[in-house]
Amino acid sequence: MTHLLRKIFAEFLGTALLLTAVVGSSFWAGIRTQDSLVGLLGNTFATVFALGCIIFVFGSISGGYFNPVLTFAEFVAKRLDVTEFITYILAQFAGGVVGVILANYMFKQHAIVQSTNSLKGMNFYVSEIIVTAGLIVILQLLIHQYNDHLAPIAIPAWIGAGYLFSASTGFANPAAVLGRMFTNAPAGIDWKSGLNFIAAEVIGAVIGIVIVTILTAGDDDMDGLAYFTEEEFVEATDHTI
Repeated sequence: MTHLLRKIFAEFLGTALLLTAVVGSSFWAGIRTQDSLVGLLGNTFATVFALGCIIFVFGSISGGYFNPVLTFAEFVAKRLDVTEFITYILAQFAGGVVGVILANYMFKQHAIVQSTNSLKGMNFYVSEIIVTAGLIVILQLLIHQYNDHLAPIAIPAWIGAGYLFSASTGFANPAAVLGRMFTNAPAGIDWKSGLNFIAAEVIGAVIGIVIVTILTAGDDDMDGLAYFTEEEFVEATDHTI
């Protein structure tokens, strides 16, 4: 298996596992409790733990994005080439759908069901913009500050917070939105709302990239040092590690 295929498969598998956790825990919450807060916390914890695990395990293979807007931001930052950008996004969307199908099957539902859960309103769309922009800023600044090894902690922490502080529960992932259109779990979303969510997430991604550009302006001479070997870093900075 070529290096690129390994990366693509990691993005597909990681996204599938993430959506299995998101939708599966949503089914579990609907079955096991009538308390909406308990259900929300269960869904949040399952998502946070699963996301942390898959970033930690697959991050060294593909970068561990599992999200088209994060992939887009990395492409804009020129850390992914065109081929990686396109294939990653296709793998992420496919993985999102497959993960939802697996969750549906585990809870004895039809493999693919068109969700009827409507989430319409500017409050939901603004929520998606905020959570997505924050997600972009966090990952890009972690990389810029050479702290990308903290992504398995910081990214799930932000997504978990988004579950609890935003009106939309912070989807912040177009691949997750697409997948969640095909389930009748409480985490599902109908296609009209879903398309609006994806549009809001794209807007949030652009805003996040602009924020990062502003915050890192003037640091161009140091860009990319996080990806240097130790020898290259010493040579470029005339410092020792």
